[in-house]
Amino acid sequence: MSHLLAPPLPAGYRVPKGSHVLISRIGLGQNPTVWDEPHRFKPERHMEDDADVVLTESEMRFISFGTRRRGCVATSLGTAMTVMLFGRLLQGFTWSKPSEVTSIDLSESKNNLYMANPLVLHAEPRLPAHLYNLQL
Repeated sequence: MSHLLAPPLPAGYRVPKGSHVLISRIGLGQNPTVWDEPHRFKPERHMEDDADVVLTESEMRFISFGTRRRGCVATSLGTAMTVMLFGRLLQGFTWSKPSEVTSIDLSESKNNLYMANPLVLHAEPRLPAHLYNLQL
């Protein structure tokens, strides 16, 4: 998700300033009007002579390598593990806000995908004690 800095957008669309825009990786990386032979693996088309390859590349030159067979092989595994961990946390604990917290603020940051304020909760075990066998 990108944060739009200016109202005008190509192709006649008008998006209000401050809107969040979802970018289609497949649409960008496989568009034949933009790329010569978009389905062919040609990483050199994204490189400039003096460009450094970094993981935090802000110009989206490597966006087409984030999906399908060129994407990260661990994405599905990581997603499944995160969902299972979240499910286990929900199953194993009763969650409540600390007494000093008056309300829970779920608003997002204006600059990134993080929350504007950290979420602080209290976890109380709700299953039998032997299921929380912590051997550190």
